[in-house]
Amino acid sequence: MPEEEEDGFDELMRLQQQFTRQQEDQAAQERQREEQGKKVQGVLQGLKDLNISMAVQQLKNVAPPELIAQVSALGQQEGTDDLRKMITGLADEMETRLTKPPADKSSESPLVDRMRTLSILIDLYFSLHS
Repeated sequence: MPEEEEDGFDELMRLQQQFTRQQEDQAAQERQREEQGKKVQGVLQGLKDLNISMAVQQLKNVAPPELIAQVSALGQQEGTDDLRKMITGLADEMETRLTKPPADKSSESPLVDRMRTLSILIDLYFSLHS
């Protein structure tokens, strides 16, 4: 009988060690997943910053400084609501100018710049959503 108790105790110790090893393995895997998640978030933020930087460079030739500042600030924000609002506002402004054309043709150049600006912002919007 004492030998059976000893075998049972040995089995219990073996199971406890196995359980402890499994817990340690699971904890290590969880730490690894968290580290990978942080790396992925860093890469995604880097891509977002790059896309915004490229858009700002393109906008410098066609957009007013206030709009460029707004686009630059997008890198620090979550989501794309502000960008969507910029696009909508610009599209509304262009629609108004097209439905009520000015008497002189000298204002057509700014309209072309607005169209280019809108195109750049739409490209940025879709690059941030993919």
